[in-house]
Order: sequence, then C-alpha cells, then structure tokens
Amino acid sequence: MDIPDLLALKPEELVAAIFERRRVLAEILPDIESNMAEDADILAPEVEKLRLARDAESNRVAELKKQRNDAQKEARDLLEKTRALRTGLEEKKGLKNLDPKWAKEKLEEKLLEIEKKIEQEALTLADERRLLAERKELLKKNRDWLEKRREDNPEMADYVDSTKKMSDLFAQADKFHQEMLTYVENNEPIHAEFVQKRNELRNTMRQLERARSLLKQSESAISFWESANQGELGSLLDAANRVEAGGRSTIRRRNADLPLSTKPEEGEEE
Repeated sequence: MDIPDLLALKPEELVAAIFERRRVLAEILPDIESNMAEDADILAPEVEKLRLARDAESNRVAELKKQRNDAQKEARDLLEKTRALRTGLEEKKGLKNLDPKWAKEKLEEKLLEIEKKIEQEALTLADERRLLAERKELLKKNRDWLEKRREDNPEMADYVDSTKKMSDLFAQADKFHQEMLTYVENNEPIHAEFVQKRNELRNTMRQLERARSLLKQSESAISFWESANQGELGSLLDAANRVEAGGRSTIRRRNADLPLSTKPEEGEEE
C-alpha cells in the first residue's frame, strides 16, 4: 500500500488493518523466534570453532615471528662485526686471492639491502619469498667463497667463523619467516569465514531479540487494537481532530527549534 492509499483510509479501516497485522504477527512470531533460535544455536559453535582455529594460527604466527626476530637480531649484530673484521683485513691486506667481484658485490651491503626491503617496504608474500630466496643464495655463495680461501688466509679465521654463524642465523630466521608466511596464507580464508559467520550470527541474534520483544508486546498490543477495532477508539483521534479544527500538531518536528508559522493564531495581535 502506497502513501496516497494509506492516507485515504478511514480511521476504522486503519485500525482494522493494524489489528489484523498484530493478530497475524502473534501467530507467526513463535515460529520466527524458534527458527532464529535454531539458526543461532547452529551458528554459535561454528563461529567459536573458526575463532579458535584463527587464533591458533595467529598464535603460531606470533611465535614464529618472535623466533625469526631473535635470530635476525643476533645475525645483524654479527653482520656489523663481520663488516668491521673485513675492513680491518682489507686495510692490512690480509686477504689473499680475492675474488674480483668482492669489491663490487660485498656480502654485508647486499644483506643489509635485503633486510631494509623486508623490514621497511610494503611487500607481497611473493616478494618476501623472492627476497628470502635471494638472501639464501647469496649466503650459500659466500660460504663457498670462504671455504676456498680460509686455508690460504689463516688470519681470516675469526671473520670466517663469524660469517658462518651469521649465515646460519639468517638461514634459521628465513626458515621461521617462510613458515610464518605459510601460516599467514592459511589463516586468511579462516579469518574471512570467521568474519562472515560472526556477522551472520550477530544479524540472527538481532532478529531473535526483535522477535522476542514483539512477542512480549503481542498480547497487550492485540488487546488494545482489538478494543479499538470494536469502536473503542478512545483518544486515538484526539490529535487528528485537533489538527483538523486548526490546532497544532503535537508531533515533534526535525526543525522544532524554528517557529511553526509566521502567521499569528486567531485572537493574537499581528
């Protein structure tokens, strides 16, 4: 029913329609409440199961992140140490048979560059994996280089040992990082499903509470509108009659702070 049709109804017809609606609602509301309660009972354990699964994945990610950070911190400390040791060896010309690429591609600088990208840039999971693979390959090449030159350069022992330990720690950190990324990927669909099911549960609970509220009001509402439908309109038409007679409506307007009219009422001076 559109607005013109609604406004064309007589008060008695409108009361009869409201009474009928209340009566029908009273009949169907118990089924609606039962269905909503059943849906809520099904959704609630599903939401809790998904929450626990998501939190378990998140907790594992947090554990791996801490292990990665601890290994990286120790590796970075050693990285600074190896830079200082290498500089000292180069100044003393203690390195023999240096690879010509050494001056162009220094291990520490490349590692620092990768670290900065991982820590500071907004990377995709694929980009992170690519950088980790690049660091792994770089550390492998450097380990091979060190093994070949240690015998010819005894003074490099501390440098070699520190670099190897640093490489092992970076490799360990990368392992934790790779595993963490796997958990993050696995957790994304779980979290998405959790959010969806949680929203469904919240919507169902709102509808359930609404149905229960209407049920509580049902008996008194039906009694009131039944009396009105039998001709006992009471004060229902008082406001309409007052407005029809030229009086003011008691409905609060949105701009209630503005005057109703600039035209003075009957009996008032202009």
